[in-house]
Amino acid sequence: MVKLVFTLIFTSLIIFANAQDLKFLNGEIKAHTEIFGDSDINPSTKNITSHLSIDKNIDSLKGIILLNTLSLHSNNQERDFSMYEVLNSSKFPRIFFKIISIKKLKKSYELKGFLTLNGIEKQLTTSAQIKQENEKLVLDGNFFIKLTSFNIQPPSLLFLKVRDKIDISYHLNYIKG
Repeated sequence: MVKLVFTLIFTSLIIFANAQDLKFLNGEIKAHTEIFGDSDINPSTKNITSHLSIDKNIDSLKGIILLNTLSLHSNNQERDFSMYEVLNSSKFPRIFFKIISIKKLKKSYELKGFLTLNGIEKQLTTSAQIKQENEKLVLDGNFFIKLTSFNIQPPSLLFLKVRDKIDISYHLNYIKG
């Protein structure tokens, strides 16, 4: 039993020692939805925090990406304040995505993880292009969520209602180090 414990600890240390932290350089996360019959809503943020690490291969990428809800901005400040209220940002000021696995597909990667929004964690799959050159890593991908899956009711104004489906896209640049 003691040998097993030492083996597990030693293996974990080797794996941890081989993993390299990735430093977030820049990028953007964009959301898109619509008010039925009226206009598009396209908030985005470049204020992203990330704690990712990678071993030798892309499929070893693990970690968390987060943003402050108040960093999301569209072209309408009044609508942004309403968005913060709908997203319950005073109680849950951050949105998290924790990567748990990556699978290589023919021309892209499938990232599985957990998205935490409005204090609710849901498993999520996203499709991404991941490019690794020298010390740099770039993630480009997209997915969608339904607000109601996170106990958020899409807001309405008079007879116009915001679409429940939110399309998310991301472009994130990292460097090893």
